Order: sequence, then C-alpha cells, then structure tokens
Amino acid sequence: MKPKPRAISNTSFITVMHEIGYLNLCSEVFESIYIPKSVHDEVEQSGIDPLTASLRDLLTKGFIIIRGCSNSALVNSLKSFLGSGEAETIALAVELKEAEFVILDDLRARNLFRRLDTGKRLIGTIGILKFMFIRSIIKESMGTVINELEHAGFHFKKDLFQNC
Repeated sequence: MKPKPRAISNTSFITVMHEIGYLNLCSEVFESIYIPKSVHDEVEQSGIDPLTASLRDLLTKGFIIIRGCSNSALVNSLKSFLGSGEAETIALAVELKEAEFVILDDLRARNLFRRLDTGKRLIGTIGILKFMFIRSIIKESMGTVINELEHAGFHFKKDLFQNC
C-alpha cells in the first residue's frame, strides 16, 4: 500500500474542513499537514473555540505540525500580494522538502504558487473533498456536503463536483 502524502495548508482549508465536520477525516488522506506559524496564530485568534480546540487536539496527536519559514524575504515579497497565511504557506512549500501537496483555495495564491514551480502538487478544499468522496471516506451525499460548504460561507462553483 502506498504511504499517505504530506501536505502544507493555509488557514481557509483548516477552518472550512472543521466547519463542515471533516477536519479529523483528513488523517485518512494525509500522513500529516504542516502549517506555518501565521496559520496557527490566525486560528488561535479566530475566537472560534471549537476550531481552536480541534486544532490543538490535532497538534497534540502530531497530525498537524507547525513549521516556521526561514525565507523572510520571500514571505515579505508574497505579503505584498497575499495575506500572511497564504504567503507563509507558499514560502513553506518552497522550503519543506518532505511535503508533496500544498493546499490553497485563494485564486491569487494559487496563481503565485504555480509560478514558483516547487514540484509540489497544488490542491484545494474541493479537490480533497472529491478525493474523499471517491474513496468513500465521506459517507454523506454530495448534495449534503455542498450545502454544508455553502452554509460555511465557502465560495465555489458547484460544477467542480462533477465526475465524483
């Protein structure tokens, strides 16, 4: 059996997956998820107690791992176009050799990441949810998940769920 890949994530994925109830199921997809310090801080400062408790639990279990970015010049350059979480996520993707995937949903962040040619695979929340459907990790109907995403305020095109 092929080992599960490791990923680097920004805040939106962590928040949305928690909001719709699938953050814990991500351990069935990934061996671990790395987050930069700014993503950890954004979640901690969100004021959403169940989200921060979930993050702390996954940190304790070693599934989510906080990693610092050493390339502050790259981070600062990216911050002129992106928020801190996305900027540090992309910078961490450049530095961290052991991660195979980078999870980004923001279109601007995705486009900047593609230009860096890190050799890592780019995926978003929808792509991970589709994978979870295909592998029967998610038991609810696709319609239920789409409704949960909309209720969580996640913006997406419903046709992205075609071919599941």
